[in-house]
Formats: sequence, C-alpha cells, structure tokens
Amino acid sequence: MMNEITVLESCWYISPPWGENIPSLAVQIQEKVHLPSSNLPGYCCGVHWEDEQWIYAIVCDDETLYLRHGEFSATNVLRSNTVTAPAFKLGDVVEVDFSEQPNKRIIQGIFSLKHNWLYAVEWRSPILPEKTSAQSRLIWLADIDLVKLSVTNS
Repeated sequence: MMNEITVLESCWYISPPWGENIPSLAVQIQEKVHLPSSNLPGYCCGVHWEDEQWIYAIVCDDETLYLRHGEFSATNVLRSNTVTAPAFKLGDVVEVDFSEQPNKRIIQGIFSLKHNWLYAVEWRSPILPEKTSAQSRLIWLADIDLVKLSVTNS
C-alpha cells in the first residue's frame, strides 16, 4: 500500500510563490549596505522568499541579520569578488532527490557561506498546514544536490 502523504509530499508540482515575474531585489548579493538603525555598514550575503517578500541576509560585525527591504540602505558598491558566481539563480527550476523519485522545485533563495553557495527550495507542499514558521518549508542545499532543468511550455 502506498503512503498517500508521502506521495503528496513528493509529487506536488512547483509554482513560483511570487507569481509569474520574480520581484526585483533591493540589493545584489555581495553589495555593501548601510544599517541606519545602528549606523553601521554591512553587506548582503543572501536572500530568500518569505511571507510574500524578499528577506535579506546582511552580515554586520560578524553577525548575520535577516532584514526586509527598508531596514537597510543600498550603496550600489559591490564587495570585492571573493566568491565564484552561483551555479543557479533565483527562479531556476531544479531537480532535487528528496525521496525515491527526484522532484522539481524552484530556487527561492541563495546564500553565500564560507565561499560556497547554498540554495533554498521548498521541501514540503505549500498547501499543507504549517505548524511552525514559514521558514521551515525551505531547505538549504549545495549545488551538488541539485540538477538544473530546462522548462518547456507544454
């Protein structure tokens, strides 16, 4: 007998949580930012989609803060390129091996950690009730765990 919950979890199809067009980012990853509340500089090391908006990971004084647009100011100054370009971009459709059959998902976040890239994808269906925070729907994976798919209109 097939476990119906497992089937639902592995077979739900992707749809971008932001709709058809990806909303633009307030800052680029690796861009220097200014935190008006503390009068300190920082830089953006990642971003993910949560509660219908981008949440930015801002490193400031060796601490990572998770802020919404408006809680920092962009400078349009990129940090020296110490990290290679990410293998995937926001909105890419990838294949993830969560269970016996690989599943299609959309990249909903990118994070730079110690000169490596991590990518956020939903690991559970958005239609299932949430018992914890919205963040628990996302799982962060390395590029080795993902395969980029080309999407065709059918």
